[in-house]
Amino acid sequence: MDGGERERSLTKLRDFEKVAKHLYEANPEAFADVVWSWEEFVERFRKTGRESVPLEEKAPFFMGNLLTEQDCFPEESMEVSVILHDRYVPPFYHSLKFIKIVYALRGGFFFYLRENGQDRRMRMEEGDFVIIPPEVSQAVFTGDEDAVTVNIVLKRSTFGEAFYSLLMENDDISDFFWQMLYSKGKERALLVRCGRDERLERIVLEMCGEGILDESGNTAGKNLMMKGYVMLLFGRAIKEHSGEMESVGHLSEADAVLPELVRYIRENYTTVTLPELAGHFGKSEGYLSRYIRRETGKTFRFLLKEFRMKQAVQMIENSSCSIEEVAAAVGYADISCFYRNFRERFSMTPMQYRNIRSRISI
Repeated sequence: MDGGERERSLTKLRDFEKVAKHLYEANPEAFADVVWSWEEFVERFRKTGRESVPLEEKAPFFMGNLLTEQDCFPEESMEVSVILHDRYVPPFYHSLKFIKIVYALRGGFFFYLRENGQDRRMRMEEGDFVIIPPEVSQAVFTGDEDAVTVNIVLKRSTFGEAFYSLLMENDDISDFFWQMLYSKGKERALLVRCGRDERLERIVLEMCGEGILDESGNTAGKNLMMKGYVMLLFGRAIKEHSGEMESVGHLSEADAVLPELVRYIRENYTTVTLPELAGHFGKSEGYLSRYIRRETGKTFRFLLKEFRMKQAVQMIENSSCSIEEVAAAVGYADISCFYRNFRERFSMTPMQYRNIRSRISI
């Protein structure tokens, strides 16, 4: 299937989109603002409508307030998924348990975000995209039959593992991604206004072909390919369009400290302690402990253990070091503590993990 055939397949209206289009054409004013539920939309539709249009008691299309990984990753092993955005469906606030990229493949869309308690609407043109962190209330509206808006969703853990080199940079973009991975419930997003970049367009079309239009049933290598496409998408965007990236949403002075703090823990995970961290940032231990818990939903000890385990599995997979050497290298003086934490994290011993990974690599 060539690019033209793919686009024709992607632009075909689905039955529920036809229902939504009928409502939109009957009363476009009802779609002008974002809502929180179908019931709120129905009330607005009836108040603003100039003609009587029957509305069902329940939404004839999806308008749920929360999407989990299970909703978008039917196969647990998949880490990246591609889903077409529903055209003409009223813009409704919902949050996600994963990271979402909304890409304007054809035409544009409106993106809504809560900022300081107010609705903010932003227009994204063809070729632009927005990166939305987990747990952010947001909405997207596409009111054009010829438009194709693509949702690329990936698990939070996948992003952290695949883009660690990006996270270690010290700039506004890496700061946003640190907050995306570790900050809890902040209403922020990253707009990338890159216009008509044909290479990005081809990457997204390839993703659609693999993730939406492929009916072969052959899933071998699919997860690896989809992760590769996402890395190409980010790499191209950062290389060519970093100047067109804009972080939107509310960011307090306290929020801005989080990336620097998490980056410091990551860089010094073998030796850092809470007292040492507090001294470095000029805060009391109690304040810093509460701050980390409030902002991330995790304790300092949990974050430290997470960074140590990430490095440990890399060494186990990619080196011939003994398990004792791995434990010492990632900051564990007590080997029994390392074994206990590793088993808690991966439900197996370090040696069992190494044996399994060795069989996979062979």
